[in-house]
Amino acid sequence: MTRRSAIFLTLMLLAGPVLPGSAAAQNSAAAIVQQIHDVAYGKCMEAGRFGSGSELQGNCSCSADVAINLLSEEFKQAIADGTQASFAGAKLAGDELSRNVTLLKSCPKIGAYLQQQCAGDPGNPHCQVLQRALEQAQ
Repeated sequence: MTRRSAIFLTLMLLAGPVLPGSAAAQNSAAAIVQQIHDVAYGKCMEAGRFGSGSELQGNCSCSADVAINLLSEEFKQAIADGTQASFAGAKLAGDELSRNVTLLKSCPKIGAYLQQQCAGDPGNPHCQVLQRALEQAQ
């Protein structure tokens, strides 16, 4: 996986900051979590790296679900407290390997696309982590 692909995956999982301006999102933890899911799904669909058509939709939906499940307890608490905009801690639980294993176990079709992105770049540290994750996810 190229560095850009690894960064994309991380950004997709983080889903970026929650946009201010939506009173419902600011006042409702469930709305904020849904917004994070929607942003992750949208970024995945826009990038189009996990297939096409209905397969892309399914893979992006799955990866967005994983992103929500990987939110750190501290970030969940910040969402509940309404302090997510200023939260400076880890937004996702675990390390790169454990997040990749979770993604690959939950969304096995994504593995082939990630492997394609790593083709020709075996020295990339993110690709090495991905390879270990693929082995552990089996």
